[in-house]
Amino acid sequence: MSLRRKVSHFLALVVIAALSVSLFAGVADAKSSKMSAKQKRAVRAKLLKQVKKNPKVISHKSFVKKAALVNFKLPVTLRLRGGNTPPPGGGTGPNDCGGFTPANCQPTPGLVPGQTNPNLATVDLGASLGKREVNLGGKLAAELTFRDSFDGGALGNVDLDILPHAGKALSSTSIPLLWNDQVTQPGSRFDANDLYLDGLGAAPTGCANLTGSPTGGSLGVLGSNIRFGVGVLPTTGGPGLSGYPVSPTPGAGPGGFLPINAGINDVVTGPLRAGTLPGDNDVVGGNMNPFPAGAPYAPTGGPLTYPNPTVKDTVLRTNALSLTVANPGTTVNQSTGNGPNGSQNVVIGKSGGQANLFGNIPGKSYGIDVTVSLATQINSIIRVVDQDSFHTGLYVGQKWPAGVFNCQQVWTGAVPNYIPDVRLTGNLRIAPGLTSDGHLRIAKASVASQAGYPARFAVAACLFPHTTYAKRQGNNTVPSLPYLAGGGLAFPNQLPTDSSAEEPRPTAGCNSTPDTLVTNSALPTATVGTLLPATVGPNAYSVANDGSKVSVAADLDVQKVDIDVLIGDV
Repeated sequence: MSLRRKVSHFLALVVIAALSVSLFAGVADAKSSKMSAKQKRAVRAKLLKQVKKNPKVISHKSFVKKAALVNFKLPVTLRLRGGNTPPPGGGTGPNDCGGFTPANCQPTPGLVPGQTNPNLATVDLGASLGKREVNLGGKLAAELTFRDSFDGGALGNVDLDILPHAGKALSSTSIPLLWNDQVTQPGSRFDANDLYLDGLGAAPTGCANLTGSPTGGSLGVLGSNIRFGVGVLPTTGGPGLSGYPVSPTPGAGPGGFLPINAGINDVVTGPLRAGTLPGDNDVVGGNMNPFPAGAPYAPTGGPLTYPNPTVKDTVLRTNALSLTVANPGTTVNQSTGNGPNGSQNVVIGKSGGQANLFGNIPGKSYGIDVTVSLATQINSIIRVVDQDSFHTGLYVGQKWPAGVFNCQQVWTGAVPNYIPDVRLTGNLRIAPGLTSDGHLRIAKASVASQAGYPARFAVAACLFPHTTYAKRQGNNTVPSLPYLAGGGLAFPNQLPTDSSAEEPRPTAGCNSTPDTLVTNSALPTATVGTLLPATVGPNAYSVANDGSKVSVAADLDVQKVDIDVLIGDV
């Protein structure tokens, strides 16, 4: 056979093969195009019934082909695995912290709620602040759309749309931001400033002796009380007083005492702790030592030696965040207070991407490729340290001065924050099954940030106090004498706060009008008001910022997130 005949024969085979592919494609297109819209809806409804009856059917290629012909959409819920595990005993037992039990809120490591949560991210706050561990839970709404392989996809390719949903969000642990070694510094005391000890070297101001919690916690029930001025009052070396001394009039001798119950502010047995259970404002991630260690962060030498800071030394942290999918197309103008001041304006993109049910996405080394944009409200929780008392004392009818709240915690208002364009890649495998709470699962997935590409964003935290962290009781002035509890003490329900309970997260914005307790905590006749932008003389300049919040660049790196893909809206 001549060379010319061999070439002609080869070209003929190529043409026949091409015609065959075209013919089959035409057949497939014909199947789809011949169906009316009503018929396609009927097929979709039938497919949905099949999936609900037997989730395993999604692994059948015949099902996938049929679903692709009608662009079948399957509503799903993406729920993080292990992030919602309840603590042992459902949160009420003596060896866990699901509910606040002061004497038992440091369980053995094997019983720490959510300690096995595998969903981990890190937030890098820069060289000065370092990295923080963040653990995640929760769920998001999504939709799988099966695409016809003749539209340029491959068998098993699906579009994954992650949808904004009012009832679905990711949750996180609290993020510790700043620390102060004085909180747990051995020998430091919360009452040092009140006792004129500050600056005299008798005792460093701090919080180490703010420990000892109520035995009950119900209002009006007197629990164990922290003594005031131990070693100093009533004389040097004395046992101290039964509480804060209260005078009937300014300058008069004490006529009674206010109980000092640390409760949720307790620096030793209080609920602030390391752990991986998301959604708890007092759980700050699994690292017991989240802050940079060594000099210059933890100075040593001289008259005082500070240990490396621990979780208990946290003085500024976020709430446990609720992260919702941001609405696509949202324009975030961050120069108007909607986020970090002065940062770049952003337009939120659509959340979602692609996945393949049977392996890798063609041309990629992974089976899932999605981008998620999230929105959240960040409140700060601040522990007051070294609050000036000005030695005014307490007297009946006085508005509660700030010195009374030394070493206790306060809420700030909220700052809207956005985390745009978090790109996640990973793998998906069909894994039909029934979850322990009765939901139908069709697949499992594992995703992480694309290697070398953390999501960079500007995060803003509020610094302006709004209300107390302990539950408010509505008492805005020092109660009248006499106090009828044992030892001349007032009852706990006469105090401004209930230290056994937490005040709900404020929804008011940062730098909004604070609670009456905060407003009147300055020395009379001064009050605490909202902050105004600074104006520097008629021939200088003014600034638009008021200093009520601080912004920092952050890199979010998702280390690992395990997901159950559940059928429907659950």
